[in-house]
Amino acid sequence: MGRCQRPLLLLLLPALLRTAASRCLHDETQKSVNLLRPPSTQAPPKPRSSALSLSASYNPQPLRIQTCYIVVPTSDGTWDPRGDGARGRTRALDAVREATRRIQGFLAVIPVQGPLLLSRDPGQYCLAVWGDPGTPNYHRCSLLNPGYKGEACLGAKIPDAHLRGYALWPEQGPPRMVQPDGPGVQNTDFLLYVQVAHTSKCHQEPSVIAYAAYCQLDREDRPLAGTIIYCAHHLASPSLSDRDLVTVTLHELLHALGFSGQLFKKWRDCPWGPSVTENCSTRQQVTRRDEWGQLLLTTPAVSHSLAQHLGVSGMSPGVPLEEEGPWSSHWEARLLQGSIMAATFDGAQRTRLDPITLAAFKDSGWYQVNHSAAEELLWGQGSGLEFGLVTTCGTGSSDFFCTGSGLGCHYLHLDKGRCSSDPMLEGCRMYKPLANGSECWKTENGLPAGAENPHGEIYAPQSRCFLANLTSELLPEDPTRHPSWVPYSMEMALVGRCYLHQCMERGLYQVQVEGSPWVLCLPGKAIQIPGYHGLLLCPRGRLCQTHRGLNTITSPPLRPSTQDQLLQLSLGLAGHPGFSLGMEERKELAEMILQAVVSRGGISRCHFHSPSVTTGLVFTVYMWKAPGCQGPSAAELHRALTLSLQQKPLEVYHGGARFITQQSKLPATLDHYFSTGLCLMLLILGGMLGAMAYQKRASLRVGPSTSDHPQEIHSTRGPARV
Repeated sequence: MGRCQRPLLLLLLPALLRTAASRCLHDETQKSVNLLRPPSTQAPPKPRSSALSLSASYNPQPLRIQTCYIVVPTSDGTWDPRGDGARGRTRALDAVREATRRIQGFLAVIPVQGPLLLSRDPGQYCLAVWGDPGTPNYHRCSLLNPGYKGEACLGAKIPDAHLRGYALWPEQGPPRMVQPDGPGVQNTDFLLYVQVAHTSKCHQEPSVIAYAAYCQLDREDRPLAGTIIYCAHHLASPSLSDRDLVTVTLHELLHALGFSGQLFKKWRDCPWGPSVTENCSTRQQVTRRDEWGQLLLTTPAVSHSLAQHLGVSGMSPGVPLEEEGPWSSHWEARLLQGSIMAATFDGAQRTRLDPITLAAFKDSGWYQVNHSAAEELLWGQGSGLEFGLVTTCGTGSSDFFCTGSGLGCHYLHLDKGRCSSDPMLEGCRMYKPLANGSECWKTENGLPAGAENPHGEIYAPQSRCFLANLTSELLPEDPTRHPSWVPYSMEMALVGRCYLHQCMERGLYQVQVEGSPWVLCLPGKAIQIPGYHGLLLCPRGRLCQTHRGLNTITSPPLRPSTQDQLLQLSLGLAGHPGFSLGMEERKELAEMILQAVVSRGGISRCHFHSPSVTTGLVFTVYMWKAPGCQGPSAAELHRALTLSLQQKPLEVYHGGARFITQQSKLPATLDHYFSTGLCLMLLILGGMLGAMAYQKRASLRVGPSTSDHPQEIHSTRGPARV
């Protein structure tokens, strides 16, 4: 028998885990389930008030999920309810509780009125029906199945209290009630049955943590009930973190709630939202194949959300789905790596509840969605409609993909990685976390105390992976070179190394190598570290981004107290009406304006960093007095320049056009700058100035540095290959 846990929350489905990125079993599991819907007419007389009624007068409310743990008889050899079994049950229910709490934060439905009752399968309890159309009880059960033992959902026995009753009908006259309606479950929109077990699927797929399916739908085809089965050996293992378990549970629950290939064709078009069900109709087209045979989910919200993610205007043709047989219930891995609904799971730290997945639930027509709950997906962000194609992923045009088999950093920079592929990537390559000890954020992965550490690596919760070729080893001087240069042996290639980082503002951070001071790391730049030979590359758009609910371990915003304040100066540019500039032209114009600003201030250029001009003709430069830079503080210089530019604007000629600076904006710290939403300029700037720097190899031979002035990278050779 089952014992229900009272917390009201959500649902279920297939899973995978970190040891080896495991695949989800949803599609193959779901096809084994016989779906039931409420009967069109209530068979027994005196129907209870528990019949599902969805009233248009009710506004959507947070999805209420009732969880019931189903104990598996120990005689089946499935699970010991004592010892490790009890701990596994506790872990499973805790994970379900947290996952359903999160779902309640972004999904709402028209609440079910009265107690929720599930249907029985006539094909199970009835052995024969009346076949004479002239009989009053035509097509009703005439003979009961003596072997009927109740209903199950993916093998989990459903309590009779959750089920409608059933009756035996004579040829003439009223029925004989065999089992009356159960009391049902109050205040519930979805019933979730949970088991922890040793099953054949768990044995056949050792990496699978859990699998699940929905088993009943309402009259609008929204899932009403499902089961999630956790593989017992994973829940007993300390290698499975609680955060991983919650993320796997969330993935499975989203399948069960409607992100399922077998339900796509049942999605509904509700122009006025789920609260006006009478205006809904079945969507005419949910999926299609493009000219290359790629299966796409083409509903409007997901198509628009993908376009926004890729940085293009309007709508995308649709969102590619993974090819997994007759149905596909996952996003294409090449395009949406790290999404909660990707087919493989590689740890909670690398997984996001992305906006495109939330858009899919809006398109289902069953839910009202809180899009503010989405987490930013970095993979492919702003890369255009060509991103993720098999024909383009190996061209080197995107710094999300890689070529060869070199060592580098996973795109989230939490792990060291190797450039490799897998069946889901279909030949495309990315830096995938190394099998052992790749996590920079795990202190235990560091070198033992007293061990030599020539690369200055630091493993700690605030450490991240950086492409670098730093070494503290002193090398013999080359007599053919200038005395100030120390040769760097064999032009050591850039590989992934773990170093501390601390966030200053959004997109801006410092790094620290063992024994070094904190050094400003400007996105897209290569920097030197005092006391080390070589270079360290500062990734752009990857670190210290603002992610609500981000699973990564990040340090709190920190403003250094021993160095000058970081400020931003912005100048509007008045030019010829309708005059537009390409990316390279804007870079050239930014340099010309910066030269004019430096001349006006009469000081060293070392105060200024990362000049840029936007497509809207706004010049921006960051002001920071780095160690060793002579002259006034950034704040004093900013005030003087602001006054000077107000009194006498700059005039610059470029490309045959004249540009005049408009009144400069008020001095602003980065706190003010980012609060206005202009932080996107920094990300755009990183993309312009460091377009090819991120995965390049430095040809510079560099000796130990005494300053942290950033250097550009000029070589075009690729990362190390092994």
